[in-house]
Amino acid sequence: MSDREGGALIGFGLVAMLVILGRPVQDAEPEADTLTIDPPTWNGQIGAIIETRCVTCHAPGRSGPFSLTTIEAVRNRATFLIDVIEAGRMPPWLPKTGKFQHQRVVPDAEVSAIRRWMAGGARIGEGPPDVLTAAVDEEFRAGLVLEMPAAYEIPEESDPAWHSGELDVHGVNFPIGNSEPLKIRAIRHVPAAPQSMRVAAFAFDTSGAARYLDDRDPRVGFLMGGDAGLRPVGADGVILTGSGDFRLPAGFHLPVETGSDLLVQFQYQPTGKVERLKERIELEFVPENEGSSALRWLPLAVGRVEIDAEQVATFTSQTVVLEGAVDLVGLSPRALEICTSMRVDAVLPSGDRRRLLNIPDWDHHQRESYIPVSPIRLPAGTALVASFDLDNTSGNPRNPDDPAAAIRRGRRTGILNVIIHVAAVDPAFDDDLVSAGDRISRSLMRR
Repeated sequence: MSDREGGALIGFGLVAMLVILGRPVQDAEPEADTLTIDPPTWNGQIGAIIETRCVTCHAPGRSGPFSLTTIEAVRNRATFLIDVIEAGRMPPWLPKTGKFQHQRVVPDAEVSAIRRWMAGGARIGEGPPDVLTAAVDEEFRAGLVLEMPAAYEIPEESDPAWHSGELDVHGVNFPIGNSEPLKIRAIRHVPAAPQSMRVAAFAFDTSGAARYLDDRDPRVGFLMGGDAGLRPVGADGVILTGSGDFRLPAGFHLPVETGSDLLVQFQYQPTGKVERLKERIELEFVPENEGSSALRWLPLAVGRVEIDAEQVATFTSQTVVLEGAVDLVGLSPRALEICTSMRVDAVLPSGDRRRLLNIPDWDHHQRESYIPVSPIRLPAGTALVASFDLDNTSGNPRNPDDPAAAIRRGRRTGILNVIIHVAAVDPAFDDDLVSAGDRISRSLMRR
């Protein structure tokens, strides 16, 4: 079974630049010769490596399940740390190609230094052992703060949602009620229980669909594993807890129409005890005197998945052809648990193929928006397509069904989807982009 979703061409007048939404670029890597000093010591090298690569999450009050701020904590877990780093599990970072902001990888030289440190007795070095501290969050100029009216309690263990195959997902509608349009530069999620929260995906909504679902559910928010309307959650960014803010580069903004709500889909994980989630969302506006281009969303999506038990298959999205040039400013992927890998390719008018995103080991618990170091200019005539590899076998450790069961599922916004965030290079093409996402989503329903 392969290519179950074909490549029907859909053209829109666009101008796109693929820029992945993200956080500040990391400091320059340590000089190679500073990592070959033997034997390494905690105060000399190792503490600095752990502080840079791990302590952002693994510190008291942060999202990591344990702290790594002391030499004792690292000594006790050093072998485990090396194993998860070499397995590509930590720090969480899924893409294997491309140059993105805030790229979370540990260079081989640093892994080697940790190994030599352990082999040499995990020495402290001169003076008392350094105690590590998490980096201070980047400056955030909150122009609007949205808070849940009351806490939502998550159970000790997973509570299956109304939708089969989706666990530990909750939707919350935050009314904005703005009397004039807004230009959003950045979004910050402040989790009430960082070790429970995994992902927050955003969509500004004027349809009232999220408000309708919220009104029908007596609890805070609503139990929801999908999207409220045609605009998918993630159309306005996705944050992985602990990875920083969703921040656009200068010159771009998320447009928020008058009278909007903010729909947020929270993906959490039970911790073995009841947690009270009372989340806060902060919005930063574009400065009044700064010009910027509006970002629009386009889905590279598969509308329906049919795959038998114990089968593997590749599904390909509809092909979107850009009729105008665009700056691509972000990529926000989402997929089923049984997805093992995904790719996004751009076929240029010259016939050259450029791989924009390559995730060989997909984990839906680690989804986020990706922002290239520099926006990517895509010319008119570029064809964009995403492909997804699914493994519906019992041997897939991420398959929620054991034994594997046949899957027949669809979603009008795409059951498999990479949302691309683009801005028109020529403002004349922006009108085409405004409605393009909805048009593509509607076409998925007819396939």
